[in-house]
Amino acid sequence: MGEADRLPLFRAMILILTCSFDQTTDLLLPLLGDVPIFRFNIDLWRSYSWVINNSGFRLRDHIGRTCDESEVGAVYLRKLLFNPARIDVPAGGSEEDWCRHELVHVWEGIRDLSHGNAKLAVVCPSLTGGWNKMRQMRVAAGFFRIPEWQIHQGAGTCTFTEPTVVKSLGSSAVGEGSLVMVKQVDHRSLSPGFPWFVQQLVKSATHDVTVAHIKGRNFAFEFSRDGFDGVDCRIPTFQGTASWKRTTLSPEEDTAITAFMMTTGYTFGRLDFLRDEAGLWFLEINPNGQFAWLDPQGTEGLLKAVADEILLTHRRSMPGEVWDENEDLNSSR
Repeated sequence: MGEADRLPLFRAMILILTCSFDQTTDLLLPLLGDVPIFRFNIDLWRSYSWVINNSGFRLRDHIGRTCDESEVGAVYLRKLLFNPARIDVPAGGSEEDWCRHELVHVWEGIRDLSHGNAKLAVVCPSLTGGWNKMRQMRVAAGFFRIPEWQIHQGAGTCTFTEPTVVKSLGSSAVGEGSLVMVKQVDHRSLSPGFPWFVQQLVKSATHDVTVAHIKGRNFAFEFSRDGFDGVDCRIPTFQGTASWKRTTLSPEEDTAITAFMMTTGYTFGRLDFLRDEAGLWFLEINPNGQFAWLDPQGTEGLLKAVADEILLTHRRSMPGEVWDENEDLNSSR
């Protein structure tokens, strides 16, 4: 076959479902090489148009670029956040709140269609159902130490005698966009007219540990609580004042985390722990947690591991291509 008779190379694109202010996506893009990218920012949804039907989906951005389902090699659902991320909704509802919920269903529908076509990369739904915090804690107890916890409502229902922290089961706003953050409390001061998720305060903890799990690989980082007088180490992290460092898990810890993730059915997740002299205390898993702040310079391999998973999914979708799954994807970039 002559050069002129050859078919043009199919150039599948990567579709990233995210928001315009997601810095994790900003850091990942340079690691995806020259693969065409279509970035679908949910907070700028009015600048896009789209049609989704039984034949597929077609997306168009504000400069006229299109993304057809048939041209997509991989879909990465990064983070669905609006700007402002949270609004207070009147008792009778609002059009903005309705739009936001409808849009989330659209994005999750694209995710599920892509999952069914084996094109969903990194962050996939669990095949074993939902994993709210109640189920997380019960199952995690088979793999880790967990702080005593309780969800209660009503006078006299809390049985705790140890120092307590209060947490939120979700991420809904509580008036004027405020959130319930992790805070040490006297459980006797909590109003019996509200539902509360309380947990034992781990007074022996010397470090916070967070682990990004990516298909059997664990990237662990720690934050020293020496000199930190708060409860939730994520607050100084988001303010840019925390110092997280790469740490090493024991073989037993690494095995337990991988086994727990296999039980959940997730291939990606960020797990939060506390560490004391005896080892890890499990706090929670976020199946699509933020992670770029752990490796902002890309020197720890975490960003590259995520980018490589996206590229592997993309390459599997390219017809006629012969590739080695063990090949270093950076070698051709």
